Amino acid sequence: MLSSVSTFAVLGSAMLLQATEAHQVVYVPSPTWTRPNSTSEERRELWNPLSFLEKEGFETQENFTQFQVDNNYKSLRDFMERAKYKLSDGADQACGWSDPKGIPQQIPADGTMRTSGYTHDGPCEIYMGDKLALSYLNCHESITDQTFKLDYSGCGDSCILYWYWLGVRKLKGAYSWQVYKECIPLYK
Repeated sequence: MLSSVSTFAVLGSAMLLQATEAHQVVYVPSPTWTRPNSTSEERRELWNPLSFLEKEGFETQENFTQFQVDNNYKSLRDFMERAKYKLSDGADQACGWSDPKGIPQQIPADGTMRTSGYTHDGPCEIYMGDKLALSYLNCHESITDQTFKLDYSGCGDSCILYWYWLGVRKLKGAYSWQVYKECIPLYK
């Protein structure tokens, strides 16, 4: 039987891991990271937003879609690729902390994708190369489970999966736009 101290230590560790993994990250198919991710501190850095756009001069608002239309961005991907903002030091502008030339992952046989879960409102898009596979205006509402179906048919025999999410949340009375992106090489 565990002592009270041991029980609290186990529960505390589990809560810390949950807190560390509170931001969005793709689990399956698994990205190849460009930096270490074996400790909770390393994962915290990898899984934090790549940028907070309210600190980058953007007039953030609750409705990103209206901003997108008003500023002539065709899609979330178009915004992520063309908008001017600084990422965390060392992160790649196109793929964040993931390596598009990393270890190719087999397309899941069950046609699913698994993430840590969309913890904030905001749009997301997933592409198989240049082909849009999934797009929602609010992924927090539209994708309620960590594991969800994804159409991989646009990948063909191999491609790069591009995942984009703009987390939108209210912090200290203002809207925060948080940038997440990963690139994962896939094969059939």
